[in-house]
Amino acid sequence: MNEIEFRKRLYANPLEVDQELLAAAGTDPALQKILEQTRELETEVAALVNAVEVPTGLADKLMAIAHAPSTDTGLPNLGDLASKPAANNKFFQYYAIAASLLLAIGVTFSLTFDSGPSSAEMAVGDDVLRHLYMDGFEIDEISNASNTTIFGLPAINTVMAESGARLVSNDFLRNLPIRSARPCEVVPAYQSAHLIFEGTRGAVSMIVINNSPVSAEYIFRDERFNGIVVPMSEGNMVLVGENNEDLEQYKTLFTDNIDWVI
Repeated sequence: MNEIEFRKRLYANPLEVDQELLAAAGTDPALQKILEQTRELETEVAALVNAVEVPTGLADKLMAIAHAPSTDTGLPNLGDLASKPAANNKFFQYYAIAASLLLAIGVTFSLTFDSGPSSAEMAVGDDVLRHLYMDGFEIDEISNASNTTIFGLPAINTVMAESGARLVSNDFLRNLPIRSARPCEVVPAYQSAHLIFEGTRGAVSMIVINNSPVSAEYIFRDERFNGIVVPMSEGNMVLVGENNEDLEQYKTLFTDNIDWVI
């Protein structure tokens, strides 16, 4: 299941997720993260709604509006609704709650949801994918274990220096040998360095890009690859692996070990 279809079905009812969505999230860490964040937001909004009290005097003001002379708008006169005692209290209760929540919920959603990455930022993911397919032979060699080259920290940092970054620790490289390290140009006008290592599902690429063409973390993918763009202090880090590769572990590892020297 792709991310768009997953989000569409999840947003319809975040707190009652069917087994198909749960199964998809269980096999894809990116979808699992979306599920957890959406459920958390839904719970917070529900708590906000339940906690709102009707402001003092709001019911009287609404009653005054209801009894005001009607205009020819084609809408029912609220006075007619107010004249029905059985429905009166509930009608104004919901009306008052809606009025009270309008600003609160608007602020909550504006703080929680941004507009997402711009089209220019999304284009970075497309540029990365094009770059990887150009390097497809080398990636396949590493995935098939036919490339057994290992780069040491000095050689890696010589390559990364051209993009204004370096690795500060040699410890994790013992368990994560770097099979390829070379400068590249993923995004025009930005210097980049491309490292490739063996993941659990095949070759994984870690690309650092100097400056920050992308300001907010986002996920991208196609039929084969699964990637994530991570903004850092002075640039961007991009991780890309096969679609079933868990990139979160590598994101933490490299984030903790990359130093920008721009």
